[in-house]
This record gives sequence, C-alpha cells and structure tokens, in this order.
Amino acid sequence: MSIGGIGFAIVLMFMQLGFLGSVGETANVVFDRMRCDFVIRSPNYLHVYDPGDVPDSIADAVQSLPAVENAVAFDVGVTDWQNPRNYGFRAIAIMGIDLDQPALNLPDVVPSKVGPLRAPGRVLVDDASSDDFGPVNGRRFTEEDIGTVADVIGKAAHIAGTFTMGTGLAANGALLCSRETYRLLTPGVRPGSASMVLVRLRDGVDHEQAIDGLRERLSQLGGEASYATVIPIDDAKHRERKRWYTETPIGLIFSMGVALAGVVGCVISYMVLASDVQSHLSEYATLRAMGYSNAYLVRTLLGQSTMLALIAFPPALLVSVALYAITSYYAKLPINMTWQWIALVFCLTMLMCNVAGLLALRRLLRAEPATLF
Repeated sequence: MSIGGIGFAIVLMFMQLGFLGSVGETANVVFDRMRCDFVIRSPNYLHVYDPGDVPDSIADAVQSLPAVENAVAFDVGVTDWQNPRNYGFRAIAIMGIDLDQPALNLPDVVPSKVGPLRAPGRVLVDDASSDDFGPVNGRRFTEEDIGTVADVIGKAAHIAGTFTMGTGLAANGALLCSRETYRLLTPGVRPGSASMVLVRLRDGVDHEQAIDGLRERLSQLGGEASYATVIPIDDAKHRERKRWYTETPIGLIFSMGVALAGVVGCVISYMVLASDVQSHLSEYATLRAMGYSNAYLVRTLLGQSTMLALIAFPPALLVSVALYAITSYYAKLPINMTWQWIALVFCLTMLMCNVAGLLALRRLLRAEPATLF
C-alpha cells in the first residue's frame, strides 16, 4: 500500500514532465529541419505559425554577399482544411518552399515527390497529421490518399503524396507545397512577401562578422527590409522554446502540473509515513524511553522513507515508460523518457519522501515518552 502510493506520485511526476518535454520538442519541429545558420524575419514575429512577413527581395539581396552560400525564402502559416470524409473544418499548418532550393531538411521528400508539386494546388500531407483531417484508412495519411481532393479556403488541394516531419501542440497537421500553391491556399498573403528568409553561410565564415554584414545589407535596402531582424538559428530555437514554456497557456499548465505533482507526491508520502509512525508509535516511544536520541529516530525514519522510495521507483519508472509510449502513439506527440527526467524524478522522489518523513516525525520528537503509550 505504502509503495503503491509513492509509486503513484512518481508516475504523476513523470507524466507531467513528459507533457512539459513534449512542449519543448514540438516547439521547434519546423526550426529543427531548417537548412540555415541565420533566420531573417519580421519584427512582428509571434511564433513559427504566425511569423509576419518580410520582403521577398531580401533573399536575392543577401545572396550576393561573399559570406553567404545560400539564401532562400520560406513561407509558413496556418490555413483552413476541410475534412474530405465528414466535411468538418480544421486549422492546418502549411509550408511553402522553393522547389529548386528546398528550405527544409526532409530526407523523404525526394525528386519524385517534388515534381508533382510544380502543378498549382498540389500538396504533400504530413503522415503524422491527426486523423481529424480525414485519411482514407481513418488513422493516418498514406500513399492511399494520393489523388484525394480537399477544400482549403474554397480552393482545391490535391494530395500528391506524404512526408514525415511531425506535428505538435501548435498544429495537429501540416502541408508542404510550392510557394505558388502556398499563396493560393493561404489567406491574407501579401504579394512579394515571404514569412522568413533562411541564410546558410559558407564553410569557415565567422558568424559574428556575417551577422553584421547581413544587418548592414538590410539597412542598405531600406523600407521594410531595414526593419527585419537577423537571428542565429540556435537563438531562434531557444526563443521559440522559451515562448512555449513561459508565455502560452499550454506551457504554463504543464509547468504548474510538474510543481503540483511534486506537492501531491509529498502529501501522499507524508500520509503513508505518518500512518506508519502512528501505528508504531509505542515502539518509537520505547526507544526514546530507553535513551535513544532524537537523531537516531530521525535516521531510522529517514532510512525507512529512503527504502520506500528506492523500492517504489523502479516499477513506477517502468509504468511511466509504458504510459509514455501509449500516450505518444495516440496523441501523436513526441513524449520521450530521458536520463534527465529519470535523474530529476529520482532526486525529487528522495526529497519528497525524506521531507515527508521528517514532517511525520514531528509529533514523536515533541512529545514526552510517557504520553505516547
């Protein structure tokens, strides 16, 4: 019973940490696949699916810099997809790429898949997209869905194949298409604009000097281009992850969930150990009457609480690994057990059990031995 209660608290902490980790993992599902060293984006950038826009001409302007190997415009946003099976509407992420200079590192997007995208209205669907978007088999998009026509903001979107990237908490589905199709299927796109410009440097180029050169070139262009920001890709990832952790309801909920799980675990451990102390109160009182010090009693109870934690942790870890796999499969979220999570929860388990043990021992330490019989 005691081990089961503490094990439940451990599983609760693991699950909350797993959900919190998935927030960080999915925050950068797009950035992790960008082929670039720097991102040029709008000063009005909010998050990857609401990036604002910058002038399309920036790509050609910075391409001429000696330090730049490649600069390519990239479009990303959200549009409305109508399920071709039940005709329900869902928001879906959409990415537009230059088919001759792909902006993303997607190994399965081979030339045979890129070719059909040159026709207007052709898209690839992420095979991790939710079944709410209407795959033929009812579970996930496969080659069976090629040829399916879906309505996207009143335009026909022809599925030309699938690709693998991964979705996240911001979007449960994703489309990949040419930049021309992106403009066709995305509302409110300004002519001559791009969501971002991805810049890759030549080998051996100093990044600090390169970023100064990029900013100088943007200021020379004037107009809207001069207000665009240049950010190293690692900084962009960090900011995106931080935003999801600290500025969105989802991140805050799971962060609070981790803290709440620790509190609940401490309460459960306290109840378990307090009940044990109460049931053996006379034995502890006898030890005090025999002259054993309070320090000895504290060491005894801390040893017991540590032993309970050590016994409860391994089965709770195994249960958590199984729950991670099940939840990840059905929620289509990357929930992974890491050594960092294991070490953190182990430390928290030892802390909560020992703190609970000390709290449970308060009555014993304050009372006279004669009053405890």
